[in-house]
Amino acid sequence: MDTSSVQYTLRPKDIEKAAELFGYDQAIFKQFNDQRLLNTVYIRSLLIRMDFERMTSGLHWLEHTEKDYSYPEIMRALAKNYGVTVKVIQQTLHGHSGSIYFCSKCGIRVPRETYKRTGGLCSQCFADTIDI
Repeated sequence: MDTSSVQYTLRPKDIEKAAELFGYDQAIFKQFNDQRLLNTVYIRSLLIRMDFERMTSGLHWLEHTEKDYSYPEIMRALAKNYGVTVKVIQQTLHGHSGSIYFCSKCGIRVPRETYKRTGGLCSQCFADTIDI
């Protein structure tokens, strides 16, 4: 399942962490979250990475030498906390999902290939620029 098409809402503890991470007031994040204006997939991936780095001091090689927790325990704890599978956590941490691209004209999310081919526009906005 492609998680980029799923619209999550952030939990209260996620709102608290995100507000601290981005340096905004929690009330603003809560309001945007209630109105579903946030890119929650992106925010959740940042929070997962932040929690992983906090638990391992940011060093991925600690997966074999962590004294407090083993790497599999950390992965299971993150999966349980965020309600996803361990595979999703691994893809978030080690995957090559790359950057998220948005149309420079209308602001919708576009695939990387489209963004590069159209010079930063979505297919709809790019079609509007074609002279016939």
